[in-house]
Parts: sequence; C-alpha cells; structure tokens
Amino acid sequence: MAAHRVLLAVIGRTRLDAIARVAAGVGFSAVAAVPVTEPSAEFRNWWLAFLARGGHSDLAYLEGPQRFDLRAVLPEAQSLLLFRYPYRFREVDEKLRLAPYKVARYAWQKDYHVILKAKLAEVMQACSLAGRAVTDSAPLAERYWARLAGLGKIGRNGMLIAAGSGSYFLIAAVLTNEVLAAEVVESLAQTKGPNDIADICGECNLCVEACPTAALTGDGLMKTDRCISYQTIEKRENEVDVSLNQKRHHWVFGCDVCQQVCPHNKTALAFAEPRFNDEHAAAAAIAAGELPATRSSLKLSSFYRRGLAKLAGNLRAVMSFSDSAPGPHDGE
Repeated sequence: MAAHRVLLAVIGRTRLDAIARVAAGVGFSAVAAVPVTEPSAEFRNWWLAFLARGGHSDLAYLEGPQRFDLRAVLPEAQSLLLFRYPYRFREVDEKLRLAPYKVARYAWQKDYHVILKAKLAEVMQACSLAGRAVTDSAPLAERYWARLAGLGKIGRNGMLIAAGSGSYFLIAAVLTNEVLAAEVVESLAQTKGPNDIADICGECNLCVEACPTAALTGDGLMKTDRCISYQTIEKRENEVDVSLNQKRHHWVFGCDVCQQVCPHNKTALAFAEPRFNDEHAAAAAIAAGELPATRSSLKLSSFYRRGLAKLAGNLRAVMSFSDSAPGPHDGE
C-alpha cells in the first residue's frame, strides 16, 4: 500500500497579510515570517564568542545549544511568525518625567508575558493558526529571527531598531507547522550578519556615551553584569553593585537610557500611543519610592518574580547614590 502523503498548510502572502490585519486589531504593529532553518554560522560564532568572554555574566540559560534549534521548541515547526508589539505610551512618558524614581517603560503595564500570550491566542484562533506561542518564554534568539524577518536591525545598544518606529517594542512569536510559500521566503530582507550597526546607527555613539554604568561595548553587545537592568532585575543578590555607577541615575527597575537617547526613538515619538489600559498599580508606587505591602500585590506585574526584597534593595541603592554620584544624569 502506498504511503499517504501529508499535505501541510501553506502561508502565502495573502494569508500572511490576513494574519497581520488580525494582529493589528489586537495591538501588534508588524508581522513577518521566516522558515525554520539553522541560524547562520556567522551568528552562531558571534554569539559563542560573546559567551566565551563571559559577556552574559551568570545568565546560564543563554548558554543552552537549544537556542540555535527552533525544533527543540516545537519539533514539527516549519515556520516562525514574529510579531512586534509597541509599548511606548505618552502617558508613561509623562509619569516617568515626574516620578522621583524610574521604572522601565515596559514594566508599567501588566506582565507582558500574560498580555502578549492572550493577544497571540486571539490571533491564532481567529486565523486557525496551529502551533506554539512564545513570549520570551522559550529559548529563542528572538532578535536574531526578527531581524532576519526584516522587522528591524540590531543597533549599537543591542536593541532591535526599526527605522521610523524606534525600539520601544516587544517581540512575540508563533512556531507553526505551516510552510512558508516561496513568494514569502523570497521577499525576506537580506542580512549581513548578527548586527548592522553601520546601517541603522552610522557613527552615532550616544547610547554608549549615555550608559550610566558603561555597560555597552559599542558592537551591539554589552558587559551584562554592569547593565542596570541586570543589576535591578536579573541579579540573584538583592543588593545592587553601586560601585558600577559612573553617572547619577534613578533607575530602580530596569533601564531605558540607551533607548531614550537613540535618535530613532526621538523621531518615533509622534507614533507613540497616548495611553494604555493595562497599567499595573505597583509601577506608580515603586516609581514614587514606595514598596507595596505584600508580594501578592505584585501579581500580574513584571515585578512579581523578583519580589519585595529585591525591590527594597534596588530602592536602597538608588537612594544611596542618586544624590552623591558625580555628574547629573537621571536618564531623561
């Protein structure tokens, strides 16, 4: 008996456009797709060199070889859909300007893992799209794949930057067993390597110069252990290393300095949404220098997994050096 041939669904330009229209209806600003392949040898070598020199500090999860294998996340995967979700809001800009302490823009809303997972579920259901939704919750090199799909280029600060839209966006993804049509594959942006600093940044070095802890190395990478976001979020110990501070800043959870000074984000300001509906009350309290009473009050926020002890340590650090460190710099 002859074996039955399984016919897989195909994502052509018409279907991809339809997915993008549905995605736009729930807040995604752009959608693109790439076939499931091995990352380029250039990217692999670039990333392994970064790991070899310890640039990732103690973030051991970045070392896993599965980051190079999309089928380790979904064995039957044939295509990867990438979604851009902007989080720049004028309302938050104003609150940050007035707040005595700074909370990264993405953290003012409810936990983006929850928000984006729900939005992806809506898109998948409406488009009859089977697969696995990923919101920074699986070992994917999201920026690499989004760049390959043409959603932006990795700049000097390591952020994915879209010309005309800046870098204030999150990347979500869906792995599916649907195959990309040749017309979609052929339209993919041609890439040159793991980052295109010359194309997107030119000679601009503002992010490197502005970083309060000299964390950026200027090549799209960083010294992770010096980064304020690492110190205030990922570092296991509750205490921030204040000796790294070279410029005064008030960032108590995350940091947006390298994005704030980026000219691409200056020109994209006009496209910022005026307000948002998913604000978490803890953000305003922490930006005012107040700790919520209980950890349970942090639920559904980006602060929850770090807990009150870490937040207390962050506040102590900022209060101790914000007025005494040399050079005025509050990240504004």
